[in-house]
Amino acid sequence: MTCTELLICEAADDDLAKEVIAKMQDHVRYITGLIRYSILIEEGGRMVILVTDWPNRQDCLTYHSSKAYRELAAATQHMLIGSYVVKLFTNRTDTA
Repeated sequence: MTCTELLICEAADDDLAKEVIAKMQDHVRYITGLIRYSILIEEGGRMVILVTDWPNRQDCLTYHSSKAYRELAAATQHMLIGSYVVKLFTNRTDTA
């Protein structure tokens, strides 16, 4: 069953939100095993959400503990108010 991860953050200002989005777009290009992704930004706000879908929970957890994920977090942490919030979901979209 597919697993969806939400990586939620709030940028300190509008320019930094654009930088966070650009870094996320670069980041997802190199993720292997990813089914699909979405980058969402709050309308009129600075909240950014990276939604990633994985074939299973183990692949999602492997990604979350990967060097690539840690590099994304380190490259963007100074642009954020607070820290990332991470939520995992069982994705039932593809089931009847």
